[in-house]
Amino acid sequence: MDASAMRGVTRHNLARFPRRQVLQAMGASAFCAQALPRQLLAQTATSFRPGPYRTLEELSASLLASGVSADEAKILLPLAKPAIALQSTAADDTMIALGASKIGGSPDVPRDFVWPVRQPTTFGLSVVEILRGYAADSAEEDLKSQIALKEQLAKRVAPLAFMAQIDLAACATAGPCDADMPRTGHFLLFYDLVFNPERGREADGNRLFQLIHVEGDLTRQASPDLGFPLFGGLEAYRNCLPSAQFKPIFTYTLPDQRAAPITPSYLNRPYPHENWSDSQPTHLDASNRLGGWPENIRREMTIALSAEDARINIASLKYREIFKLLGEAAQDWVMLLQIGAYDNDINDFNGLYYIWIQRRHLRARDFSQARLIYQKDG
Repeated sequence: MDASAMRGVTRHNLARFPRRQVLQAMGASAFCAQALPRQLLAQTATSFRPGPYRTLEELSASLLASGVSADEAKILLPLAKPAIALQSTAADDTMIALGASKIGGSPDVPRDFVWPVRQPTTFGLSVVEILRGYAADSAEEDLKSQIALKEQLAKRVAPLAFMAQIDLAACATAGPCDADMPRTGHFLLFYDLVFNPERGREADGNRLFQLIHVEGDLTRQASPDLGFPLFGGLEAYRNCLPSAQFKPIFTYTLPDQRAAPITPSYLNRPYPHENWSDSQPTHLDASNRLGGWPENIRREMTIALSAEDARINIASLKYREIFKLLGEAAQDWVMLLQIGAYDNDINDFNGLYYIWIQRRHLRARDFSQARLIYQKDG
């Protein structure tokens, strides 16, 4: 498999490509020889299917068919969390019904809605400095212009970009999610797509994203000018993402190898449902979901969030020490949303956005306490 054949392969659609060829292209031929038989076992098992899993019985059957032992399945099933997979279909924003779940386009908001903004951002200025480093070895005028515009933008108050809206009533109709999840109204997600920070809040408290829960009658509101075009010369998408409608699909999810319940027990050995996990991204149609377990790209997030809250430096601690110290606190974090690749021909997030909240804040409907983490593919 040459480089051209690898185009389009991401963390979220890997299951669509032959595992041996992907791993060989990544220089992992030694691992390939060991991994392929397990993958083939899962793909050829007559009872295996990649979901969605409407019942725990369906989930159990899928695990067993992928090579998970009965004893391991009994350990995994109690960890299952319900989620609403948000399957996307590209659509012009004008064709998406008012209040429907969607990504991109313009949000549907109450008539007295005030568009969320961020304050001047130190992260934005750090991005400008990185661009200056590139410019030192480049004569491109476009890069110099980008630096000038982004430096001005970072130093002033600016609107956040609209990312997605979720019809919570429609999701509740699709199936039961977390018991504390709102069942009415809409989630509206806004974020600084110009600078694309890995965290949604700066050290001084400056919020670079907002998750807003709205109720009542809605009207569609176009975005104000963001101060910098999101997609270069594509004027139609200067201030908004390409739009796609979400269809809510109920499914059970399981923690992956980077999740807190799995990592401590499988530090030095393969986790039991690796083969099963590898086949899941396609049934979720990219990686957008309400609730459930996250699809971790790099690291376990609830431990990191708990460490931040407790002001504990975990850099020098061993894994088992970390999980012993913070494992209980980590269970208090609930993933509200995961946003990633979706059906469109223009935008690529190159990763996943996760929205987390502590359960007490979720129950109080205080979404100002939500946290955003962005993990990149590469």
